[in-house]
Amino acid sequence: MTQSDFAAPSRYFVDESGTTGDLSRAGAGLDFKQQPVFALAAVGVDDEQGLADRLAQIRTRRFPQAAELKSSKGHATTTVVSELLDAIDALGGGILLEVMDKRFTLAATMINTLVMRPVSPDDHKPSALWFRMQLAEQLHDTAPVEVYDAFIQACRNPGEASLKAAFRAVLQLVPPETPRDSPAGAIRLFTLDSLKDYRKAGVSKPEVQRRFLPLPDLGHTGKEVWILPHLSAFTNLYARINKLRDGRLAEVHIVHDDQPYVAEILRSSKQAVEDLAADNKVMALARVDYRFVETGELTFTASTSSPGVQAADLIAGFAMRHTRDALAGSRPSLESLKVFHRLANTLDGAPGFGMNLMLSNRDVLRCGLLPSQVPPMQPS
Repeated sequence: MTQSDFAAPSRYFVDESGTTGDLSRAGAGLDFKQQPVFALAAVGVDDEQGLADRLAQIRTRRFPQAAELKSSKGHATTTVVSELLDAIDALGGGILLEVMDKRFTLAATMINTLVMRPVSPDDHKPSALWFRMQLAEQLHDTAPVEVYDAFIQACRNPGEASLKAAFRAVLQLVPPETPRDSPAGAIRLFTLDSLKDYRKAGVSKPEVQRRFLPLPDLGHTGKEVWILPHLSAFTNLYARINKLRDGRLAEVHIVHDDQPYVAEILRSSKQAVEDLAADNKVMALARVDYRFVETGELTFTASTSSPGVQAADLIAGFAMRHTRDALAGSRPSLESLKVFHRLANTLDGAPGFGMNLMLSNRDVLRCGLLPSQVPPMQPS
């Protein structure tokens, strides 16, 4: 099936792989509990019963002893995922994927808050987003763990001392004599400007300190959650569905795996991006549309009761492991590369479908793809 004869589904089944909570709990040495990659997958298909029948056929052929196919049990093999993609194609569906390197996501967040926080609509233009991505690349490739740790401490314990320490860690990374027209020099220049703004606004004021840090969300226990990859991945995925359906979301139903610790955050964030559209505060990007004229329904259900969520679990698990292993230095097999390429190029690159990568260009290459010239949505 090609883009020209494709009708966008109205049902999307969502699941994730590689979650370890918010990035302010990165662990010693930024190991993220040995899960450095997060993936969120959405399977767009209207005929869930048809998908259930095909999943059952795949399970009978490949893992006949299993009650259901689960990524965590090793069922997301290249063969299973390839056959699953054949089934989704046959049902007129498609795949949306968000794949995020947590360390790179943390670097991008630092650029968007501490170093160069957006202050005008121009800061959301594609050229400005591209520039920020270059700075995030530089920070990701050169910053030691101590720089991230200082930023994380400022997030978890906001205050004058912790925020100054975060500024100081970034500035110490780049020597003063570094040319300003280099990415490293730009980081130093904008960090100095940001520090100047901070001092001018009042370093002891809590509301000022918060301006230079990402906004926290409240988890299901009432505790603050910082820099949650799931949140930015989901809101971007929602905007991609909006793009895919040309703004026609009234009949859309998004079914997410039942996860109480993020459910309320995702609901409130969905409402927040819809409210931004109502206020005409949206970003103009090629692959997403944050201009929500209509809104879709979001519900949560256990994977055991939803074949669509089971399919999303297999795809997210495969994408996470392929990326994780490539970033760790393993050379992907030819079969794995073929499936990963197929996920990246669903329906010949139809706007909305395919894969959005929050990785450095170097790591995109290591995964077997060419870096895009179109900037992805950046967490803030």
